[in-house]
Amino acid sequence: MSQLMEHVNGTRQQGRVVPPLPEHTFKDSGITIKIRKVGPTTQQRLAQAIMKELPEPTPPTVETELGAETNAADPAYLAAMEVWNTQTRNELTQRLLLIAALEAEVTIDDAARADIARKKRHLKLIGIPVEDNPDLTEAENEKVFYILHVAAGTPEDLGEFSQAVMRRSVPTEEAVQSQIATFQRDLPE
Repeated sequence: MSQLMEHVNGTRQQGRVVPPLPEHTFKDSGITIKIRKVGPTTQQRLAQAIMKELPEPTPPTVETELGAETNAADPAYLAAMEVWNTQTRNELTQRLLLIAALEAEVTIDDAARADIARKKRHLKLIGIPVEDNPDLTEAENEKVFYILHVAAGTPEDLGEFSQAVMRRSVPTEEAVQSQIATFQRDLPE
């Protein structure tokens, strides 16, 4: 018979002890957040959704002695494929960063709100529109902006955040063995 165990984040979970969320400190801003993984199923479904939204270019057909055949070596098609690959990769990265920021834990205090207001004002002054996502709550928009525009103060910070989330999202052998060792089975004795 299993017991209820305390989860480090305050929720209860039955069956195993849940490890604390890993922290990530942005090197250039010095801001620390706690990150959650983005599961492989989520990543896969996200990639599929993007592929539907941005369909792959179709290679041109050429008439040959065997009939109409696609020409995947056409220079215009190769250029279009390169653009498409870049677009889909960028869109996937942007959406993964969004979900990672939404899933992260960070405290937004008065100092953080002042940093958000300053950064938004500066972006507006240089002509970059700053619009909240209408599908997110005010708190979610605040957290996403804080993580992606204030905490990630440089391109290196943003890249390291992305890498940290992806490293966290790929199960390591050590993590698998740890979960096996701490899993409490509900088997009758």
